[in-house]
Amino acid sequence: MIAIDLHVRCAYSSLSTKIERQIMHTLISITEWITHGGFMMIPLLFSAFVALTVIFERLYLLKKKYHLPRASIAGIKTSLSKGNLQDLKSILEGSESPIAAVLHEGLAYYDTSTDELERRMSDEAQRWIPKLEKRLEILDTIITAAPLMGLLGTITGMMSSFQVLSTKGVNEPNAITGGVAEALIATATGLIIALVCLLAYNYFNSLVRQYVQSIEDAANLVIEAKLRK
Repeated sequence: MIAIDLHVRCAYSSLSTKIERQIMHTLISITEWITHGGFMMIPLLFSAFVALTVIFERLYLLKKKYHLPRASIAGIKTSLSKGNLQDLKSILEGSESPIAAVLHEGLAYYDTSTDELERRMSDEAQRWIPKLEKRLEILDTIITAAPLMGLLGTITGMMSSFQVLSTKGVNEPNAITGGVAEALIATATGLIIALVCLLAYNYFNSLVRQYVQSIEDAANLVIEAKLRK
């Protein structure tokens, strides 16, 4: 048993050492990638940081804070179909969802005319759309700017290579390839950032469209319940 325990400990220690070496190797590779990318890596990395901040912030709001569970949506439909407004109020209580906000507005003006009720809910929905789309223009800007910054890095890298070539000729190939590496790294980084932002931008736009459709459906249910009254 002691021998087995020692063997397990040695294997665990060896695995931990391999993992640590792999992590260090990855960090060194990332550092070299950034270093060899030239001065345009600074704005590129800054844009990547901004984009990730926006992505995580939008994910938190759209998928958690503003999200209304399916059970709640089913309860809303049931309450409105039965005209049970008291149950609807209890379902909406404490929710920060735009659907809940529009329904709260509908409940507040439920006893007014149908036109007034519809107008009030429409106004509340319109106030929520900018909140749902907030900061998406930042991702849209980075989608365009990141490849352009990468292209600028490509140009400066190639200019550096041609400058070395004109002064030292082909006798120092390592100095020439340094500029080429800078050009390729900057281009690749810009494209990667733009691709990630494009995927996130389209995903968030689809979520916003889903929210808008859900808001319209909820408002229509309130109006139908009002007409059945």
